[in-house]
Amino acid sequence: MPDYPALNMKLKIRKLKIAAVLICAFVAAGSLTYVNNHDHVAVQAKTISDLEDEKAANEAEIKRLQEEMDSIDSDISQAEKDQELLQEKINLQNENIEIVNTKINDINNKIAEKEEKINQLEIDIENKQKDIDTGLEEFKSRLRAMYISGNDSLASALVGATDFYDMLSKIEIISQVSKHDNELVNSLMTQLEQFEEAQTQLDIEKTELNANLAEQEECKKELNAAIIELNNDYQESQDYIDRQQAEIASRQADIDQYEADNNAMDAEIAEINEIARQQAEAAAAAAATSQQSSNEENSNNSYSEDDSENDSSDDSAAGGGDNSGDGEIGGSSGTGSYSGALTWPVPGFYSISSGYGYRWGSLHAGIDIAGGGIHGASIVSAGSGTVTLVKSGCSHDYGKDSSCGCNGGYGNYVMVDHGNGISTLYAHCSAVYVSVGQSVSAGETIASVGSTGWSTGNHCHFEVRVNGSTVDPTGYLY
Repeated sequence: MPDYPALNMKLKIRKLKIAAVLICAFVAAGSLTYVNNHDHVAVQAKTISDLEDEKAANEAEIKRLQEEMDSIDSDISQAEKDQELLQEKINLQNENIEIVNTKINDINNKIAEKEEKINQLEIDIENKQKDIDTGLEEFKSRLRAMYISGNDSLASALVGATDFYDMLSKIEIISQVSKHDNELVNSLMTQLEQFEEAQTQLDIEKTELNANLAEQEECKKELNAAIIELNNDYQESQDYIDRQQAEIASRQADIDQYEADNNAMDAEIAEINEIARQQAEAAAAAAATSQQSSNEENSNNSYSEDDSENDSSDDSAAGGGDNSGDGEIGGSSGTGSYSGALTWPVPGFYSISSGYGYRWGSLHAGIDIAGGGIHGASIVSAGSGTVTLVKSGCSHDYGKDSSCGCNGGYGNYVMVDHGNGISTLYAHCSAVYVSVGQSVSAGETIASVGSTGWSTGNHCHFEVRVNGSTVDPTGYLY
């Protein structure tokens, strides 16, 4: 006789596994989201489509910034060409100044020579004047002597002559002395006039040289002013180039940030796809198990349809099986009921900075528990159960304005299965203290509060899921 209670149990297990497969398929197809940043410490879920749209917008912005950089590069190239021309002008002006300096040095040398000649002429004139003064004094002395003697030279010579020849000789001597005195004075006067004319000419030449020197000094002054103006133009050009290069650096930093954001979103998409793959594998495994149970059922089922219905009715009335709602650990699907209520996950911190629900076009799939000094606070399991998923390795434990790309935006997180289709998730942990497969009790510390993943500040993102779908956690907490 068939063991009808056992067959009825197998039928119930089969139905539950088929339901699990359908739920997993639903979750994989329609519930793939990742955690995004939102106001303060709230977590906002985004779809792969949202991420791809943001990436496209980033790529467009990168292209725009690159075009601006190319335009700025062109401006810099033109400015550098202008600088080359300015430098050529500066070099030419410096060469002109060297030429002028050479002329100035030559003029100064000539002026020095003229001044030396003038000084020498002044000395010669002074000496010649002394010679003239001496000759005149001697001439005066002879005239004075002749005056004192009372007769003139010729009379003296005639009276004192012994004979005719002696008289002629004395007259010749007197004539020669007079002629000598006259020629001496005239010669000295002629030389004095020549010296004075030479001095006058040197003074004229010196005046001309000084005028030429002043002209060259003015030319040098104008050249220096032109060089100063060219150097100012060059410096302004350099300042412009520096500013443009700073603009390029700023835009490059923006491009780097956009590319980093895109890389982070690529990592998020990969994480979401990996979660989808794992869910698909789980669904396939559940389907295989269901098929095996079906095969076993077909091979052992020899009872009549009427007997099967009667036995199923009895089991249903007894309220047994996985649908009993007794909180049995290990099941991924069930009625969604939990005996009692879930424990508050962060003891001592009861401020909810962001609740469950839709905002800004996306679903915030849990509640955010925050507060001053919450970093490092203990996160406890909200109920007894089994750890089914642990994601760690995120070291970006600080507030941020974009995703660091860790674990789909959740950062370090833990999932605990409480049975009957109920599971809880604890995200953005600074540290995780449990491992997959570990049994935990309600109130047992499993992690600590942090700000890993896509989070703008320290908080615990807490989710309650029923058969894989998120629900408002506040209906399960006390």
